[in-house]
Amino acid sequence: MAIELRDVKFTFAGDSRELLLNVPHWTLSKGERVLIHGPSGAGKSTLLSLLSGLLSCTSGDISVLGTRMDQMSLRQRDQFRADNIGCVFQRFNLVSYLNAVDNIGLAHAFSALGKTSGWRDEAMALLGALRVEQGDWFRPTSALSMGQQQRVAIARALINSPDILIADEPTSSLDAENRDNFLSLLMGLIEERGMTLVFVSHDMTLAKYFTRVEALCDISSGPH
Repeated sequence: MAIELRDVKFTFAGDSRELLLNVPHWTLSKGERVLIHGPSGAGKSTLLSLLSGLLSCTSGDISVLGTRMDQMSLRQRDQFRADNIGCVFQRFNLVSYLNAVDNIGLAHAFSALGKTSGWRDEAMALLGALRVEQGDWFRPTSALSMGQQQRVAIARALINSPDILIADEPTSSLDAENRDNFLSLLMGLIEERGMTLVFVSHDMTLAKYFTRVEALCDISSGPH
């Protein structure tokens, strides 16, 4: 099992009355690609933050790859995420003055793989597979288009060969043609690497790319 949640509740600190998420039981098998949809403000990003360890649940069990995330300290969750989970968010969080390869290298440096040799070749292979022009590999990411920055962010998320990729509306800024091209590339890489994908979006036209589609309101009985 890639992910299992049991009796997971989340409230913002200091406000126990506002139950944002309430997940009785939810599982995701290894290799599945799930699209979770729901309106803005429903808690989709909060769910991803719990799965990636950026947030800690108020109560309940969160198991990722057989490890209880809810029993870890913040530092332990950060290390677990660096070693096992790739994350792509709406704001790509690239270091604007660094080039594409060096942005990817930062993610590698935080993982248990550390400074293993060959990461630079792997970074360039990923950029090539994601069709980032070679001339853009060593330009500051601030000089790249939004679409190119997005592909750099995906390459950064994949550099440590994570078992799980978590994506928070990464196609929201793309037009239909670029969105479809991007998703075709992404799904090819995920299938090739046998990864599990958790992807949230409000765009139901993406459903054809996934093995499973779920509404957040069917996962969580929190306010929607």
